Amino acid sequence: MQEMALVVNAKSDNTFQAEDNSRASNHKIISKSFTDVDGFKEFFKYKNKEIIQLTPGSLQAEFLSIQVGDIFFIFNQVNQGFQFSGDGTKGCISFAIVWSDNEREYYSFRHPLKPQRTVFGFYNTEAHAIFPQGGALTHIMMPAKTFHAYANQLQRHDLDDNFRRKNHVNLLPTGMKEIKDYLKQLIWLAVNKPTFLNKPHIAKLVADDFLPLLISNIPTKLNSQCFLKPSRRVKLIAQAEQKMLTNLEKPLTLKQLAQDLESSVPALSNGFKDLFGLSPMRYLKVQRLNAVRQHLKAREPESCTIAVLAGQFGFYSPCHFTRDYKAMFGELPSETLHKTAKVV
Repeated sequence: MQEMALVVNAKSDNTFQAEDNSRASNHKIISKSFTDVDGFKEFFKYKNKEIIQLTPGSLQAEFLSIQVGDIFFIFNQVNQGFQFSGDGTKGCISFAIVWSDNEREYYSFRHPLKPQRTVFGFYNTEAHAIFPQGGALTHIMMPAKTFHAYANQLQRHDLDDNFRRKNHVNLLPTGMKEIKDYLKQLIWLAVNKPTFLNKPHIAKLVADDFLPLLISNIPTKLNSQCFLKPSRRVKLIAQAEQKMLTNLEKPLTLKQLAQDLESSVPALSNGFKDLFGLSPMRYLKVQRLNAVRQHLKAREPESCTIAVLAGQFGFYSPCHFTRDYKAMFGELPSETLHKTAKVV
């Protein structure tokens, strides 16, 4: 669009810089920075979203939300692997895009995503995404009636409820590049010229430019090549994950898990490594470490014995538990416990 044809001074194709506050000149632009997983979780908690950190180390994350009219452009960037799930927003449709210069594995509802081609999300009744090595993600969210109004104007009657149930579609790489170029312009404006997006005519200008760009790049003849096949062993891994979550406080071996699911150890191992970038037992340990952390944050120091709590989740060696906990979250269990007490 003419008025937004500005040069983007981003550091790279998949990064942006956000300030740790709302932009005073435009209350419809919100930017935040996070330096720990607790703050990141708490920020999304009010949206009924759950975040599990998958890879060890301190977390660095950026959040930027730009509201233009009734369309929200939401940019998230995280340096650690994470699993993101929760409720969506009723009456809305969303389109999500991964920013990556390579073909690393990302998943939505256990479908593999291709960063250079895949747009996903759609129905927005719930969310489930896995980023095994961190990454950057954009959500474009709007009322369903807004999207359908533009789709009907463009005579794209094929983009109906049946299409939305697919949850993902592959575009041509050239089309994805056009969409990402437009989004980079929007980020540049939000960061450098936020008052420009406050102008009365901009909301219609953005909708009239971006939605036709998005819709026109969705293939008109949707065939099997447009939709990604589910990742291998999808049902098996979902069942294994659920069994793990219901047995966090009980002993569970990989052999037992495979037997309970009438599967083989290699099938489970390969499936978890494909989906989470972790072995099944490593994934179970990560979930247990996150569970202990949540309990530590909810306990009073004088009524909590860390070794006893850790033992409840299968960590019977205090030395090994402390080492694993610090490697995962960047602090000792005792620091989590006492830090939470000071905040309260």
